[in-house]
Amino acid sequence: MNHDDLPTLLLALQDPLLYPHPVTDFDLRETHISWVLLTGSYAYKIKKPVDFGFVDFSSLAQRQFFCHEEIRLNQRLAPDIYVDVLPISGTPERPRLNGQGKPFEFAVKMRQFMADATLDHVLAQVRPDQIDRLAGYIAIFHRNAAGAERE
Repeated sequence: MNHDDLPTLLLALQDPLLYPHPVTDFDLRETHISWVLLTGSYAYKIKKPVDFGFVDFSSLAQRQFFCHEEIRLNQRLAPDIYVDVLPISGTPERPRLNGQGKPFEFAVKMRQFMADATLDHVLAQVRPDQIDRLAGYIAIFHRNAAGAERE
């Protein structure tokens, strides 16, 4: 799939009939490396086919690999948010999420949370004791995390 097909795909993915759950609203968020389609109860993240050197999603195989890595890594701290990697088959004009056929793209499926639950909103309400508790959790997490192998 090339970069030109993605706007078509993003428009097509805004069809509520494609989803196995109720869709209450659509909102598209964009970062330098991904698009996130918010549907009300779930969010679907599609990695852009880009290569910035520090991150290379230029091939379908790399996007699939890094979708699975995102699930594997983030489920450790947010298992209720990160759900699965879904293949997208069909065509950009008529996509099928988690459907039959050869995938032309992949999406990370996540449970959507309220906009006021994002870090930038929550920080204004955090107490010092909560920061201390969070620091303790992070320290334990890092102490128990497996180290990377040396090259």
